[in-house]
Amino acid sequence: MVINGRMDTLATTRSISSIDLMVRLGREKGLSVAQCLQGTGISAHQLEDPECRVTGAQELQVIDNLVTLLPEASGLGIEAGTRYQLTTFGIWAFAIISSPTVRAAIEVGLRFTQLSFVLVRFAFRETPGRAEILMDVSHIPPRLRQFVLERHLVIFLLLSREMMGDELMAPKEIHLTLDHLPFKVMPAALTNCRLVLGSEDNRIVLDPSQLSRAIPKANPATAEFCVRQCEALLDRQRRQTGFPSEVRSMLIGRVADMPSLNEAASLFGMSPRTFRRRLEEQGSGYRALMEEIREGVAIELLETAGLSVESVAERLGYAETASFIHAFTRWTGMSPGKFRRR
Repeated sequence: MVINGRMDTLATTRSISSIDLMVRLGREKGLSVAQCLQGTGISAHQLEDPECRVTGAQELQVIDNLVTLLPEASGLGIEAGTRYQLTTFGIWAFAIISSPTVRAAIEVGLRFTQLSFVLVRFAFRETPGRAEILMDVSHIPPRLRQFVLERHLVIFLLLSREMMGDELMAPKEIHLTLDHLPFKVMPAALTNCRLVLGSEDNRIVLDPSQLSRAIPKANPATAEFCVRQCEALLDRQRRQTGFPSEVRSMLIGRVADMPSLNEAASLFGMSPRTFRRRLEEQGSGYRALMEEIREGVAIELLETAGLSVESVAERLGYAETASFIHAFTRWTGMSPGKFRRR
């Protein structure tokens, strides 16, 4: 049996609180708020707005900034993971810890992953004598996978501890594609299990007998309430954003290498015809959304990042600067150079 999490962790929206935690970490390491938020389109005052919604792609950009500007900081993802508390995850976490069994907790966690801050694509695989939580990071740029995997491992342990209390659900094995982990800053629970580095994939192996264990904080009434709240939040989130907004979020995360229409349709689990129709029903189109995102990111990079026109063109995936200049002039009525001098 395989249970999958959601499709695209970079495209959906989430509270800004996770980004706020990472900005705080960056500031403690000597970075400014502007450095932490560079390239995200997020302003400093938005960090103080609990209602502000951001995309996974924007959160990944903050991680990119931290990794780029703090190249000597070992175990940065682990440090980030320790900043999260149960309350950070809201109703999603309470739905998990109030579930009747470990298996039910995993299932409800995957069902409502869109309400969390995860960037990894999770799946749960159960076969006779084996239970595994799979962590797909193929959509994460290679140089950011260390941070992302470190952070998610620590968050897994946090939820496990909150779920089982003193009866910590320690993994049997952890397999990672990484070639090293900073053992000096690793939580004890990560060093007390078999750790396989340089693996072909990323997975947490559990003892199958743990799946039927009762959760100490299980409460049927609370679990039912939390699931209803999660369903309502997910429905509200989908109605507020709409399908074109979901596509925009996906494109922001892939601005340097935007997928073709057929590839985008596949990402959303649709045929190209259905994908095109869904956009047209809401007065939009895929090419128009691609142009909209490229224009917006180009303007942001020219105004705030201090990059050369050549660098902006490269970040947007243009093979030739001249092609970018032509496109930018078509979007704004002026060349990038003139736009910057205005």
